[in-house]
Amino acid sequence: MPADRHIFREGPAPLRGVVLFGFLAIALLGVNYFTDWLDPVRSKALDLVAPLYRITNIPARLREWSDNSFTSRDEILSENQTLRDQNLILQARVSTMTTVVAENTRLRQLLNAAELLEARVLIAELIGTPPDSETHRLILDKGQNQELFVGQPVLDAQGLVGQVVFVGDEYSEVLLISDRDHAVPVQNLRNGVRAIAEGTGDFNRIRLRDIPVTMDIVAGDSIVTSGLGERFPKGYPVGQVSSVSVLEGSPFLEVEIRPESSLQTTGHMLLLFSGWESRVLSQRPPVQQTPSRFNGNQ
Repeated sequence: MPADRHIFREGPAPLRGVVLFGFLAIALLGVNYFTDWLDPVRSKALDLVAPLYRITNIPARLREWSDNSFTSRDEILSENQTLRDQNLILQARVSTMTTVVAENTRLRQLLNAAELLEARVLIAELIGTPPDSETHRLILDKGQNQELFVGQPVLDAQGLVGQVVFVGDEYSEVLLISDRDHAVPVQNLRNGVRAIAEGTGDFNRIRLRDIPVTMDIVAGDSIVTSGLGERFPKGYPVGQVSSVSVLEGSPFLEVEIRPESSLQTTGHMLLLFSGWESRVLSQRPPVQQTPSRFNGNQ
């Protein structure tokens, strides 16, 4: 019996320990929640526990490594092909945007040029070129239904392009100033000397016809339309003199001009309706092919 009483008296000690630790835990939670006294302890504890996180993460890392290491060759090839396709699509989109920006820039230049002209103009788009490589011609998306006529001047934002030589209902054909069959009355902007500029068959070169050796003309002179013949507007840029040379045994100079307009790259052009268009339209002949040479006096 005394032994039983001794055991009974010692029994509540573990319960008191549990209660004590419970109150201590609650007190620590309160201190941690309402104060920052335990922050240094938490920092040290984190430094001690962090390596355990690395250890527990080892299985996941091993699984990821095995997945990456044992990926099939077909999957790699498929992924590479997908990436190449996406890259191609993105490159095409970038190229398209670049083209759109350039096209908008050219259209703005055309509109600016149209505002400077005291005449009605119509913007036309290039849709093709004839198959004959010996002639310099363009096909535009405007025709008789838009009141176009043979002999109508064609310009771009930089300078003179040529003139309409054939007109259909919805399309027209333009003879460029670089064609051998084209000629246009011009004058030197510096001194007003007049001449005839004719094509050479080279997009980057036209020449002045029958210039006497006594003529005052030098490289760099600006050549513009003279307005004679009322075919082309007066003062519109044609090109700049690129070279002047004396032909041996000839009374004439060889004067070459670099055209201002982008004859090979222009995509949109201005069709000019001047003040005398009513007279031309009233006498317009049926649609016809071009004569041997076109100039401002015909």
